[in-house]
Amino acid sequence: MKKLSLQFLLLCITTLAAAQSNNFFTVHFDLDKWNLTQDALASLDSFIASNKSDTTKIKLYGHTDIMASYEYNDALSMKRTASVKSYLVQKGFTAANIIEERGFGKRRPLNNNHGELEMYLNRRVEIQVAGNKAVASTKQPCDEKPARTLTEEIEDTSSIAGKNIVLNNMNFYGGTHIIIPESMPVLMELVQAMKKHPALEIAVEGHICCLEGDGDGMDLGTRTMNLSVNRAREICTYLSKNGIASARLQYKGFGHSVPLYPYPEKTEIEREQNRRVEIRILKK
Repeated sequence: MKKLSLQFLLLCITTLAAAQSNNFFTVHFDLDKWNLTQDALASLDSFIASNKSDTTKIKLYGHTDIMASYEYNDALSMKRTASVKSYLVQKGFTAANIIEERGFGKRRPLNNNHGELEMYLNRRVEIQVAGNKAVASTKQPCDEKPARTLTEEIEDTSSIAGKNIVLNNMNFYGGTHIIIPESMPVLMELVQAMKKHPALEIAVEGHICCLEGDGDGMDLGTRTMNLSVNRAREICTYLSKNGIASARLQYKGFGHSVPLYPYPEKTEIEREQNRRVEIRILKK
């Protein structure tokens, strides 16, 4: 029964992770193994089906749980990365489009490795999609203005109390409230903007995609149905740890209750805009 329950949870993990992000895809492994399980093969097949093998450029990052030494786990994480690369190439991906392969061993856990499920979540290879579309043109129409930075949005005189600002490039590992490293620049910019404007108070508002109805998603780290809440709270925690007084911060999760596009979302752009994080200016 225990094994069956774990398999069911892993199925949920695969489904939710795929639904939350097409830019980051995760494949999991059994203890001390680097061969691809049937679940891993099914996950990879799902990834392959939604990405063009001749244009998608990807990065592969291998990880392990906390068991064994750093040296052993570094080697194991690279073997796992090699297994995923081999399967992708076998299925038609161009090896030259796999532009980075790294093994982090046990250095970047998603959790505290407490229990079988948490350790399983750490035994993974992350597939990061670096780009899957050819750029037709780098030119912009003369009347098209470049996107403004977060700092410019905050300093705009029209950004008064009640205004919402989307945190562009704010992403999390699929199905979790764990912030991906690539999102650190926008958080650092937000920290600096709040330090520059000490009267600024904000509410961080989380949203998710790909869910029928207005409920919230499951957070695989806490196994609770409050993913958007936890993501908003995690950003407030980051701000607090970096010198922003908690009295200036609020957070709220809206689940799928305020989508910009109706369910089911038809494109990745619609999914990305629905699973957004916004800040609402409370005081400036």
